[in-house]
Amino acid sequence: MSAHHATSPNSAPPNTDPPAAPRKRRRYLFAIGGIFMALVIFGAAGLAGSEYYTSRPNFCGTCHIMGPYYESWSHDVHGEKHGVLCVDCHYAPGERLTIKAKFKGLSQVASYFSGRYGAGRPRAHVSDDSCMRSGCHGDNVFLTKMLPIGEPRKEKRLVDNQEIEIERRPTVMFYHTKHLDADEKLKEAKSQRETIAARLRSAIGDAAFEKVQSVSRSVARPDERDAAVTLTLDSLKLSEPARTDALALIDAEHRHLRLSQLSGLTCASCHNYDASGKNHIAVNRTACYTCHFNNETFNHGTGKCLTCHEAPSRQIVIHGSATSAPGSGPTLMDHNDVVKRNVNCESCHFDVVRGDASVNPHECSKCHDQSRFLEGFAQRDTDKVRQYHEVHVAGQRARCEDCHKPISHGLLEPAHIGDPDFLSPVLNDCQHCHPGHHSQQVHLLTGTGGAGLDQKVPNAMLGSRLNCRACHTQTGADPKGDAVIHATQQSCVHCHSDDYSKMYDDWKSEIAIALEEGEKLLQRVDRQVAAMVESGAAIDADIRTRVQTARHNLHLVQTGGGMHNKHFSLQLLDTARRELEFVAGKLRVE
Repeated sequence: MSAHHATSPNSAPPNTDPPAAPRKRRRYLFAIGGIFMALVIFGAAGLAGSEYYTSRPNFCGTCHIMGPYYESWSHDVHGEKHGVLCVDCHYAPGERLTIKAKFKGLSQVASYFSGRYGAGRPRAHVSDDSCMRSGCHGDNVFLTKMLPIGEPRKEKRLVDNQEIEIERRPTVMFYHTKHLDADEKLKEAKSQRETIAARLRSAIGDAAFEKVQSVSRSVARPDERDAAVTLTLDSLKLSEPARTDALALIDAEHRHLRLSQLSGLTCASCHNYDASGKNHIAVNRTACYTCHFNNETFNHGTGKCLTCHEAPSRQIVIHGSATSAPGSGPTLMDHNDVVKRNVNCESCHFDVVRGDASVNPHECSKCHDQSRFLEGFAQRDTDKVRQYHEVHVAGQRARCEDCHKPISHGLLEPAHIGDPDFLSPVLNDCQHCHPGHHSQQVHLLTGTGGAGLDQKVPNAMLGSRLNCRACHTQTGADPKGDAVIHATQQSCVHCHSDDYSKMYDDWKSEIAIALEEGEKLLQRVDRQVAAMVESGAAIDADIRTRVQTARHNLHLVQTGGGMHNKHFSLQLLDTARRELEFVAGKLRVE
């Protein structure tokens, strides 16, 4: 027999199948792969479904704080008529599926589960790109479309104690293109400003120009700014052409500021959420009023009435018949006739602008809790305001009401026209009838406004924050018999001691004597000058300047009341006396 056994014909063939363990592993891997693919498919389907569901407005409405927003969307023209979804507007084109957008959503989920959601007002934003996409407003048809502001309405008015009904139609026709083509206008305004500035600087010199430029950049209240402009231009004694250019520079500076603010506007600057719930989005007219009326004199600049309004085409009933003659009817007024005669709108409509939209540091502190953010605020000028708008409006999408107090605009209800309150806007604006009425007193208190003096000499009591009410405590009457509050020496005694009563009388006497001497000296010099002019002699320019300096200081002390600042008043009177004595001596020699 061989060493190798022969195979029997009846024996089984050799086993060629893989071992049991590898087959089991393969089935396991197939199962894992199948489960993974199923999870991927189900996950993708879930994500797609979740993406679809969460993009529906119904999902937004499930959150309790979103209820009012959802309700207003449901009957707004965007939602009800055009079927625009929340995500169509609140995500810019191409933004919705980005990682940044998803993280925003996750942050809202985290806020919800942490209990912080709903702690504050939602701050949604709609990008201009969303508005201007194709199929929405990208065709630019809206730019030239005439849009009446307001709705036709019927108004009841009392005429001769009889109620009549009149129909009012909108007098403002709005065009987007007038507000959205600011860039070209801004270039034109900048060029105009630079041309006027160069011409004025050449005419009056650098020193005088710096003073004019400083006052032109003021953002103070209109009455304060106008008073500062008048004082500055008067003190510089500019020629008529130079004065005209100075006033033109001031207007050009503020026009440039207004246009620069327009260049940073977005759709959302004017079109905001409608808190009334009537619409989802509506024009916030307060924004219009802030831009047009803030820091503007009535019917001037951007506040000019006929810039927006058309004069009513119908005649207005003013009052009933002036006579009882048969056939006589009510008295009517035609606005077009009034406009042709250039009657200022403020004569009848001064009450239509109510409120002050100036910004104070308190508004800033709502967002900024560090003093460094308010550096330079008190000294802000047009350049600083321009920077504020670039950072907050263009950069951070701030709305007007975030910083500015609201201004209201519109006619008072006719029923109130006969009430004393109707005249309140005019009565409260003392500066209209009494422009700069207390400017001399202010100059004396602050030690400014004098001629021939280089340094300020403020009243020492200003260091204790003293104001007018500290001294004006005694009730009295003016020459008309109307009540007025006088200042007496008892005010000094009340805060200091009895010795101040005598000191008050001494100061008053000292100022009165110096003022009387100065006025007598001025009269003598005036007679000398008049005699020389009558004889045909030429008066030197230096003499005229010195006399004008003395006259100005004497007038300031006389009208401002020297007791408002005894030390400054005596310095003014001493300067006036020196100038007049010099002139008197020179005239005697000549």
